[in-house]
Amino acid sequence: MIAFEDAQKIIWKTALKRRLGTETVFLEEISGRVCAQTLSAPLNIQPFDNAAMDGFAVLRSDLTEASKGTPVTLQKTAIIAAGAPVPKQPLSAGTCVQIMTGAPVPPNAQAVVPVEQVEMQNDRIFFSSCPEEGIHIRLAGEDFREGAVLLQPGQKLHTTHILPLATLGISKVNVYKRPRAAFLSTGLELVDDLSSPLEPGQIYNSNRSYAVSFLKVLGIECVKTLTIKDDPEAFLRTLSELNGENLDFIISSGAVSAGEFDFVKKSLEQAGTDILYHKIRIKPGKPNLLARLPNGTLYFGLPGNPVATAVGLRFLVDHALRAMTDQEREMPIRARAMNNFSKRAGLQMFLKGKSESQKDSSLAVEIMEGQASFMVSPFLDMNAWVRVPEDLEKLETGDVVDMYPLLSGEF
Repeated sequence: MIAFEDAQKIIWKTALKRRLGTETVFLEEISGRVCAQTLSAPLNIQPFDNAAMDGFAVLRSDLTEASKGTPVTLQKTAIIAAGAPVPKQPLSAGTCVQIMTGAPVPPNAQAVVPVEQVEMQNDRIFFSSCPEEGIHIRLAGEDFREGAVLLQPGQKLHTTHILPLATLGISKVNVYKRPRAAFLSTGLELVDDLSSPLEPGQIYNSNRSYAVSFLKVLGIECVKTLTIKDDPEAFLRTLSELNGENLDFIISSGAVSAGEFDFVKKSLEQAGTDILYHKIRIKPGKPNLLARLPNGTLYFGLPGNPVATAVGLRFLVDHALRAMTDQEREMPIRARAMNNFSKRAGLQMFLKGKSESQKDSSLAVEIMEGQASFMVSPFLDMNAWVRVPEDLEKLETGDVVDMYPLLSGEF
């Protein structure tokens, strides 16, 4: 067995050699993708000085003596609507220009006085106060400066990125292609049809449903899902058939330990794959396996217990994807344990946790009941994983722990 950290190092080094290609997608399609380019602002935003409110563009020097008792009168000389060309004519002393929200202001305007704060008699406008310098004027480049770096390769893209990019007139972004994967379930006892009643000795194939959904959220396209009934020959035929699918990942659950029906490792060796590790000092998920197929596809053999499969997807497959898309390694979030927990030394544990914010804005996490690798009931309420080091035997309430969201980047 190897340490979890060593397994992640092997994954990272191997996945770097299978860096994904790139493609250009429309802006509306970037959510959930990973940026593959350095993207800079093509123009200033605002593109020109413009009014933030409906009102009157003025020179402050005209209004220094204005008050409620002695208002100052200025002559309105023009109206500028949103969408009008940027005016070249500056304001003259004693004049003002009526202006609409978003309209370009005259080149020497020093403020915009809201229409609600003046009185109007035809083209004579009465001002009862002197505005602050620059008030209600949006300056050119105030939001974005031309050339400013917006996105970097490896940055995960979200819906929130769309608004600023659209504001800058960016219609397409270069992103990493979605990796392609197949998920193989193993076990004679598995029932794929979740609406079918169970016969004695059967269980529902929960790993398949969870894996397909989890991979989709990661941005991995699961193009095949197959169930193999503890048949090494069927497994080898499946590997051969998948060879032509141009897959980045093959992920399986079950048959990866050392029992009589655990055929995955021997079959992979028979197929000429390179076994990079087998067994990690973690719980749940000790009999994990990583192999590289002759065509370069990465094979993750995950244990069949559902929580062990979930841990492998979260901390091994996701780790590989980060390397393949130029993302940074994930760092834990620090939180305080809300209760005690004991374990034996020798295995690093991933515990189901429920995190919450405290009054001082710090994070705390409850170690939930039901930590056995077959128990999925905590998934109804959990929102975090808590990682406990190999040599640590006891967590005390208040201890600082390493915490991870169910999906990277959620916190």
